[in-house]
Amino acid sequence: MKLTTLIHKYWEQLTVAILAVIVFCFWFFLYPFIPVVREMSQLFLWTGDYLTGRLSVPDGAAQYLGEFVAQFFLNPVNGALTYAVLFVIAWLLSSKLLRLFFPTIRNNVRFLLSLVPPAVLWYVAMLPHIPLTPTMAALLVMTAGWGLMSIPSKRIRLVVLCAAIPVMYWLTGPMAALLTLCCVRWIPLTATLFAACLIGSSYLTPYPLRQVATGIDYYWSGMKEMGTYEEMECDMLIRQQEWGKILRRFPSPQSPAVRSAVILASYKYGQISYQQLMSTIVVPVTRYESEPSVFCVSDLHFNVYFGSVSSAFIVSELASLLSWSAISQRAAFEAMEYIPNCNKSGRALKHLTEICIITGQYPLAEKYLSILDETTFYHRWAEKMRPLIDNPQLIEHEPFMKQSQEKYHETQDFFFI
Repeated sequence: MKLTTLIHKYWEQLTVAILAVIVFCFWFFLYPFIPVVREMSQLFLWTGDYLTGRLSVPDGAAQYLGEFVAQFFLNPVNGALTYAVLFVIAWLLSSKLLRLFFPTIRNNVRFLLSLVPPAVLWYVAMLPHIPLTPTMAALLVMTAGWGLMSIPSKRIRLVVLCAAIPVMYWLTGPMAALLTLCCVRWIPLTATLFAACLIGSSYLTPYPLRQVATGIDYYWSGMKEMGTYEEMECDMLIRQQEWGKILRRFPSPQSPAVRSAVILASYKYGQISYQQLMSTIVVPVTRYESEPSVFCVSDLHFNVYFGSVSSAFIVSELASLLSWSAISQRAAFEAMEYIPNCNKSGRALKHLTEICIITGQYPLAEKYLSILDETTFYHRWAEKMRPLIDNPQLIEHEPFMKQSQEKYHETQDFFFI
């Protein structure tokens, strides 16, 4: 078969493949920090309690799947690849649904319309305060709608739809309302059934009707709690120890947290001395200006503010690198508590475990490790750290932790100030 014939026959698939590559490049080269933020804002556990806890509320299944996917965003490559795959899946489902809903529509028009749902999901993914829950819910509902529309008998379809609405509502939340379009003539009936599910669930769960109607985990209170794009990107670069990129990327930082990171990067590159570092670094970000927390480290005073998840993680990382364990511990804890939907954070627990080992809080470190044991990507690290609890003298073989421990014992602990 000639190349031109193949292109003419599979032009839709080729176009979507090109768009998927564009999506991958968009996330990997322009916004790799957004998937990373999603990973550090959740803690997926392989436990029955975690699963039943999610399934006990509406849209819990979508949240469970979203957090399962988000755990792979620990690597920016995985994040970009996952979003590209989700884009293709959304296009396939929307294309199949359009064929069933509008069988007579022209192919080029149908193709353009089939790109709308993936484009919407792409835009939603750009908003850090919207988790993967609504995206997973949309894909599940589109899959269920495809199955319902494939039933040739309208009567059987209506019966199956009436049974599917309560189930899909509990699994996906308010996104299940789209299923009412599968039987247009009976929308008043199916819409009434959906409304009954909505109202009934507000009595079965500890959430008000307003929150149930908008989705329990469809969005968080606001982007401010997650931090600015500048803070998110800087936090990712600190985590990767990319000090050169920090200096190049933030010549005039707006955030005090990022400014502190630039100062430390300058010290790492030998542009300033240790004395200059200690006299200029400020540990960030303004939130409660009237009630700052003041710490004393090596006879220097710092006004310490935590204004978002990202800025608190920046504080924690910077303080850890400077061997200020007390400040680092508090900042890591605050970062986890800032997560808007009260999720825990694998990254925060990992960092808190390190600090607990450094400061000799072994029972607490053991507790954190028991949680990380149930994760996918922190499990092996937890196994590596456990011998340091059973045999504290092994810390002598960990240069960074040994140095931090010595520094900790030389200074006063101001963790609770």
